[in-house]
Amino acid sequence: MRVVQVPPVGLLPALAQLYGAPETELAWMAEVCTSGFLAWAEDLPAGGEVLGAVGTRPSPHHGAELVGGAFPGPAQVVAALSLAQAAREEVGRVYAFADGTLFPPAELLAAGFREVGAYRRLAGRVPYRHHDLPGGVQLRPLADVPDQEVRLQALRTYEDRIGHHAVNPQAALDGAGGFDSHLSLIALDSQGRGVGICRVALEGGEGRLDSPGVHPDWRHTALRGALLGGVNARLRHQGVTRLSVDSWGDTPAELAHDLKLGLHVTDETPILASG
Repeated sequence: MRVVQVPPVGLLPALAQLYGAPETELAWMAEVCTSGFLAWAEDLPAGGEVLGAVGTRPSPHHGAELVGGAFPGPAQVVAALSLAQAAREEVGRVYAFADGTLFPPAELLAAGFREVGAYRRLAGRVPYRHHDLPGGVQLRPLADVPDQEVRLQALRTYEDRIGHHAVNPQAALDGAGGFDSHLSLIALDSQGRGVGICRVALEGGEGRLDSPGVHPDWRHTALRGALLGGVNARLRHQGVTRLSVDSWGDTPAELAHDLKLGLHVTDETPILASG
């Protein structure tokens, strides 16, 4: 097996196979990567069997996320480790969502990676708990705050969390990610800056939320709970009774808070990072 560096656009055919999606739907993924790597079967020339593909997607505080991975098969572990090592040598710190499908968690841990967080999906009935807003902050429907820079300020509150990447300006547009700007809430401080956000979408009659993002200066307050409670109230007003919450890099205290609301973990993937 050999690993070769390629322009990120050269990853598209392999990424499409890995994720089972058309190349057109994954073009954005290649565009945000800074480097790309392909693992080839050693006894085949270029154009032969590809064993895996990895791109490096910048994360402002944690190096780069490894997107892609290795195809299932007898060479998967070797290919995944070789690709991860090549990426680490090129860009420095890297991390991967290691659910065992594209990246093998046990082998990455044995190779010196460590668990630094997790992706989790929680689900349950729409909670009723209310949290008072901290002084100096107001919650507004995202649709009522059209200023794109203020929206980006709020979205950037996630950037220091493991598993999150640099915010693309398109994420601030109405409808980005399928989220409903009329149901979603943004938190503004006394200067009108975006210091928190909780986005929600309706899918099949249920709510789909991203765990709230809160500026580090406000994380010691009840703002996260207030955002979550505010969105839940808006869902109940729409007659929605069940929801799911996606989170990346939430703290143990934040997870404990959400579990106390009656939500339960339905999916969990460890995030493993190089030293």
